[in-house]
Amino acid sequence: MIQVNLLPDVKREYLRAQQMKHMFTVISILTTIIAVSLLVLLFAYVQVVQPRHRTNLQKDIDSGIADLKKKNDAVKIVTVQGVLEQIPGLQDKKLITSNLFTYLTEFTPRDVSYSEIKLDLTTNTLSLSGQTTTLERANVLANNLKSASFSYKQNDATQTLKPFSNIVFSSLGKTEETQGNKNVGFQITFQIDPTMFNQAISDQKIKVNASSEELLLPSAQPFNETTNAGASQ
Repeated sequence: MIQVNLLPDVKREYLRAQQMKHMFTVISILTTIIAVSLLVLLFAYVQVVQPRHRTNLQKDIDSGIADLKKKNDAVKIVTVQGVLEQIPGLQDKKLITSNLFTYLTEFTPRDVSYSEIKLDLTTNTLSLSGQTTTLERANVLANNLKSASFSYKQNDATQTLKPFSNIVFSSLGKTEETQGNKNVGFQITFQIDPTMFNQAISDQKIKVNASSEELLLPSAQPFNETTNAGASQ
């Protein structure tokens, strides 16, 4: 049997266009339904679920506060916990002021001894009072401070800085109170870099422009028996 397609080309194009129109209409309707559904779900979450979640969280917070208030010494418990949390940070900031006594031996010339040492960590000021044999030896101390350089290692990196500044003699002259042959009294005050007391550094060393013969022997201590040492913050 022979079949003959009697539909003209125009008719076929029209039917094809109708099919495409129907398909796009269905897709548009489905897309609109999906978008509206998502919008409804989002609205329900914002207006219903989220407020309920906040309410539940607030109830839990209120319940926890109420339970805490029922405990004896609740304020002390909270305070102690807060202090414990701050200890690591405070430990990192702690200054090792005991290093000062080692530093003194590295820049103090021979024939110089100290009767009073005052370190003010608020202003980073160090004041040294003592006796020496001559005015020249006191000037050697001042020159050592002015020429000093401080080297240290931090995070595996070696660094250098000027440790002392604003070096001034508050008093300098002959004194009636002598200790042996030391009849020159002095008080010298200067600023000191707080990095020198940082516990995070290592291999710290002070170098001055002075020969080893002018400096204290490593075993010597520049302190009188009545030396008064104090640190304030």
